[in-house]
Amino acid sequence: MNGYRSILLFSDNPETIDIYSEFARKADHDLLHLAKSQQSLREISSKTADLIFVEISQPSMAEIEFVDALHSQSENTPIMIVSSFFYETREIVFGDKISDFIRNPLTVEKLEETTAGFFSKSAAKTAAPEPESKIERLMNLNKRLTVLLELNRSLTSITDLDELLAHIIKVVPDVLMAERATVFINDKEKGELWSRTGTGLKASDIRFPNNQGIAGEVFTSGVPLTILEPYDHPKFNKEFDLKSGFKTLNILACPLKNINAENIGVIQLLNKKEGKFNSDDETYLAALASGIGIVLENALLRDKMKKQLEEVNRAYKELDIAQETILKETRMATISEFYAVFSEPLTQNKPLNIIADLKNDYPYDSQLVRKLEVLEDTLTSLVKNTEAFTKQYV
Repeated sequence: MNGYRSILLFSDNPETIDIYSEFARKADHDLLHLAKSQQSLREISSKTADLIFVEISQPSMAEIEFVDALHSQSENTPIMIVSSFFYETREIVFGDKISDFIRNPLTVEKLEETTAGFFSKSAAKTAAPEPESKIERLMNLNKRLTVLLELNRSLTSITDLDELLAHIIKVVPDVLMAERATVFINDKEKGELWSRTGTGLKASDIRFPNNQGIAGEVFTSGVPLTILEPYDHPKFNKEFDLKSGFKTLNILACPLKNINAENIGVIQLLNKKEGKFNSDDETYLAALASGIGIVLENALLRDKMKKQLEEVNRAYKELDIAQETILKETRMATISEFYAVFSEPLTQNKPLNIIADLKNDYPYDSQLVRKLEVLEDTLTSLVKNTEAFTKQYV
């Protein structure tokens, strides 16, 4: 591509900014980077661009709705999506609102190859007729089903329990436009529900009996529950709001089931950002929960196996240390016994004195003297070795 062009980039991913910048530098284009927000949409209302990049980092309705809003505002400017999600279903999700799609991982070469020829074509599009409300509802349903597919796909790629929980509580609230999400997991041995973390909360374990509170009721019944007035519900615990300063306005909770349809936990959403939770939200969360439950149980089993292996390794190391200690103590005992028997006569030179006396008594017996000298050398070496062992082990 040759010639100066103006490019807008909407991305919340700091890891790819350098790639876009290098692409723009090589082609001598002007690149303006903006966050994906309503404020950014207002800022570009007075700007013109030759191409728009939108990087989608999560499989959520919020991402799709941003592209819809961007297209409505800049319908004559080509929009190019960069993402790991929605590629197979891009025609259902985006239709003719986007001009092309780049799958991650992103490279400068991919940007150059995909954008080739863009600036030589007219970006003008014929305005589509206003769709009927039924068609709009059908398209919206298709989009939500696509988000469901992409979310389940992203969950199956995560095997670490902590990473999986963090991903769930980050993405699910975005999908259902909620402020917070918490995953409660059943501890069979203790009869408790526990949560390791939650959006907007510090990472810590929360535990309570698995029949208490809203989550306990949903876990026990196995039925989703929507509460529009939590403070009027007999099982709602107001202490959490009082301690945290958070105001719970409405709740949507759904059981998490394993592949055998057994309840293994609960996912709970707080405060829908616009309006209140409804039956459509409940149905959609139930569909999400069916996939989450199976993936979560697999992660729990892997986590349990990991801990068991760590316990085996720890026991093996302890056994190895104990074995070394026993061998060392046995060796110490053997050396100590040897020292007790031989150290006194050797270190007091009694054998050497006897040899010296014999050499003095029989100086003319050359054969005996030679044998006594060999024995003297051997005993002298033994004395030295005994003294060395004494210093090291006794």
